[in-house]
Amino acid sequence: KADVGVPVGLELVREIAACREITVPWFAIGGIKLYNVREVLAAGAARVAVVSDLMAAPDPQAQAAAYMAVLQ
Repeated sequence: KADVGVPVGLELVREIAACREITVPWFAIGGIKLYNVREVLAAGAARVAVVSDLMAAPDPQAQAAAYMAVLQ
């Protein structure tokens, strides 16, 4: 996408997750795919927002079910 910034990667996710001064809920968003969502969670994200990988899937409902299986 042309309208987004430079990806920050898992290192920033780790830093934010470790920061005790952040007290509001936050979401990891952008570049999250079914093949890497476990890495994002392992880096410390408690929440993820996924749009493109769902909407681009041949069967978005099945893709959402696959995410739910990982996230539960």
